[in-house]
Amino acid sequence: MRPLQPRSGSRVLSAALAIATAVAVASCAPSGDAPGAREQATASATGANPMVELLASGQPVFGIFSGEHTPGQGARMARNREADFVFYSLESGPFDIPAMEAYMEGMREGAGEYAPQPLALRIPPIRNGADSARVRARAGLDAGAHSIVYPHVESVEEAELAVGALGDAGWPGNADGNLVNILLIEDRVGIERAAEIVRTPGVSVVIPGPGDLRRAYEGDMEAVEAAIQTVLAECLAAGVACGITAGPDDIGERLDQGFRFFIVTSPEALAVGRAHAGRAEAEVARATSTIGLWERNLAAFGVFVPPEFAGGGEPGGGGGPGAAARPGAEPGAGPGARGQRGPPRYTVEGGRELARNPLLDFVFLNLERSYDPAAVEAIATGLRSPGAVGRKTLLVRIPSIEQDGEEATRARVREALELGADGVVLPHVRNVAEARAAASFFEDAGADVWSPANPDGTVIAMLMVEDPDAVAEAAAIADVPGYSVLACGIGSLTGALGGDREAAEQGNQAVLAEATRTGLADMITANAGDIEQRVGEGFLGLLMQVGGAEEAIRLGRQAAGR
Repeated sequence: MRPLQPRSGSRVLSAALAIATAVAVASCAPSGDAPGAREQATASATGANPMVELLASGQPVFGIFSGEHTPGQGARMARNREADFVFYSLESGPFDIPAMEAYMEGMREGAGEYAPQPLALRIPPIRNGADSARVRARAGLDAGAHSIVYPHVESVEEAELAVGALGDAGWPGNADGNLVNILLIEDRVGIERAAEIVRTPGVSVVIPGPGDLRRAYEGDMEAVEAAIQTVLAECLAAGVACGITAGPDDIGERLDQGFRFFIVTSPEALAVGRAHAGRAEAEVARATSTIGLWERNLAAFGVFVPPEFAGGGEPGGGGGPGAAARPGAEPGAGPGARGQRGPPRYTVEGGRELARNPLLDFVFLNLERSYDPAAVEAIATGLRSPGAVGRKTLLVRIPSIEQDGEEATRARVREALELGADGVVLPHVRNVAEARAAASFFEDAGADVWSPANPDGTVIAMLMVEDPDAVAEAAAIADVPGYSVLACGIGSLTGALGGDREAAEQGNQAVLAEATRTGLADMITANAGDIEQRVGEGFLGLLMQVGGAEEAIRLGRQAAGR
């Protein structure tokens, strides 16, 4: 979700004078849009609107009533990430835009690392004065609302005014617009004219209001429900989103009937509705995945997958992945290290154990020295087993292009992804030509790679530069499209530089700068002694050996604000 642009505050007196002046100007104008209304609405429409994104994709939208109009309540509402929007009513009482601005400021503070939800502002009915309705809609948009709600709409003329007041930024009249109009039909005359109102060009959402319809039909709930179904039928026929108020007991039924836009009074109803619509699991999985964290510029934490050893050595013992990470070690210095007996092996049970660790965002399976597809399948199976806490991202490092050639590497990228890897790591990328080849392997595999050019991707493609000549080409390698992560193998680089750790760190920082410049993530090994520093420097992937990882991750999460 992209952030919504904050709006400046205003004083009660200046807001009142502005409204009074605008009404006076509008009253002298011909019927239709007030002078400059379309231009002013367009100018005030800045920032993406998730309501539009969901409506345009056919997804249900869930909002919640604002509660009391205070900054503290705004902060509380913003922390409820299951709400797609907040419904704020100024239909009755003082039309207090400064209070709404203060509420929205509270939302921005409460949202923390997220963007606050868009605010849908209900204004007094158009029948109270068309010019006043235009002015109030404009005032709400200028203050930062991304939707205007018009109660008691009774005619096509009122629907046209509601659409026109949003100007060229209104959706769906403008496919690229980011403002939403919401029309409430709450009276018998509106129900009688529902077909015409719904089919007014540019209408975003139409809601039959159960509360006011109950009064209109003098408590006859059968008549109220018939009116609601009339509006729903017209919306479905016209392809317009139909909304309704709902609670946890009926929101599922309303979804099944075809309603796509909901205003609820209970946070419980949000959870029930999202789960019934199939939105909850997918969205939570994305938000808590490694990619989801990186999208919000938050560090993700992982460990090397510790092997077992066929010769009877202790899992992860000696100098392998289970040992404490040495400062500056590159990702994956472990398996096959001296002192171990027999080849490393990886099991489903080992994957299950990692899956149960709530601190881990990803695991790193290092098969650089000895590629083993059975290991990929075993760890992937274990990570997806019942009892897993969240969905851990599985990164698999395969042998380099230099070691086994392009065709073998291409085949391994495809195979690892087919076996359940979420990403593949290519070590020792030596130059721009190899970087381009590496990116092409993922394209040939049909992988939907997450990258600066494809922010909706789901697969991680990671390239490592570990040699002085490659580091010298870091800027050009970073400019190669089609991959996700650019990392410096600082341990290998240190060895290539004859043990010069200072020079290797300079190369590491140069790679980080290029990754940051181009919007790529960067990954580094870390331990409890340096993880806070690495998070502060901007590394988004922090990789540790299993031994000591818990302490390091807790420190890293605190440093990252997680």
